[in-house]
Amino acid sequence: MPVFAQVPQAGGDSSAVKPTEAKENPPKDPTVVQSLNGVGTSSWTELNGRVTVVVAGLHDWSSTGKHDPDDLRLFLAGRLLPKAEPAMINRAQNYITFLLDIDPADRDLWVEVLSEARKAEDHRVSISVGVKGTKQPFESNVYVTLGVYPWYTGGVLGLLALLWIGLIYLGTKTTLLRDGTLDSPYSLGRAQMACWFYLVIASYLYIWLITGEYNSLTLSVLALIGISGGTGLAAILVERDKHMEAAKQRNELEAEEAALTVRIAEISAENPLPGSLLDQELHEKKNRLAEVHAKIARMPAVPLPAKSRGFRHDILRDGDGICFHRFQIVVWTVVFAIIFIRSVYRDLAMPEFDASLLGLMGISSGTYVGFKFPEKPK
Repeated sequence: MPVFAQVPQAGGDSSAVKPTEAKENPPKDPTVVQSLNGVGTSSWTELNGRVTVVVAGLHDWSSTGKHDPDDLRLFLAGRLLPKAEPAMINRAQNYITFLLDIDPADRDLWVEVLSEARKAEDHRVSISVGVKGTKQPFESNVYVTLGVYPWYTGGVLGLLALLWIGLIYLGTKTTLLRDGTLDSPYSLGRAQMACWFYLVIASYLYIWLITGEYNSLTLSVLALIGISGGTGLAAILVERDKHMEAAKQRNELEAEEAALTVRIAEISAENPLPGSLLDQELHEKKNRLAEVHAKIARMPAVPLPAKSRGFRHDILRDGDGICFHRFQIVVWTVVFAIIFIRSVYRDLAMPEFDASLLGLMGISSGTYVGFKFPEKPK
């Protein structure tokens, strides 16, 4: 028997052939935009300031009950800043405000952001927001200019330039870097002290300018200042002791020479009989006087005051020429200074040198001081 397909009657129930209605699509992820409904994303901001981020679709995204806008975090230069929580959320107008304060937990990330801003043209970096705990920010083509250097940077740099000029002027025109008179040679110990003095001040102000931190000094920095200061002080004391000891020996011998001469003259005036006690004393005094004369003759002549022959010549040479203990401390000071400057610029922090490196600097300084005892005067 043939089978016929059943055709539905007009106006009948057609649910059997209608497709199932599509479920309501969930709202799309929000998008960071430059402006929306008269509100704009900040075009410029700075540390310790505020930044406003306009997020198209924020209202719909947060109205489903599945998302909490308090969980949103700031992305700058592609870095998620976990501690940068919203300071204000306006869901009706679709924008969020963040405070740009450096949290110690986010410091390394902030250093990366600031480094990107320093390298970028006009200090422009990308900006977005995303949910905390994720690495994917909302879609964004928006950039913000991050004011790395505050408005008073020029004044601070001017003061550092004046300090540098002042050090050079006072170092060449006064005894600031010399041991003695204006014509005396430059002192290696004092020059090292001046080097670390300026580097620490300049680095401290540079870190403060960018980050606003004023507790940036480290134990390593204090150790370096202490080593350089101790080296300069010890060098001065060694030089002073050497001159004082030589002068003391000569003065004692000359005083004894004068006393012997007077006594010999007194005894000779009495014409002592041969073999008498006075005659024996006279021979003893004459013999002692001859010994004193011989000692005075063997003593090195009092050197004339040394004259400067230029900064580089003075710090590298002693009386015999370039000496290794001076060359060594100069090289290590330059190496440490380069590492110090590079670390401050890259990490925006004073470096923490390992104890072995500080020990090496201390040994180098101690060697320099130790070799100053036999060092030939210039």
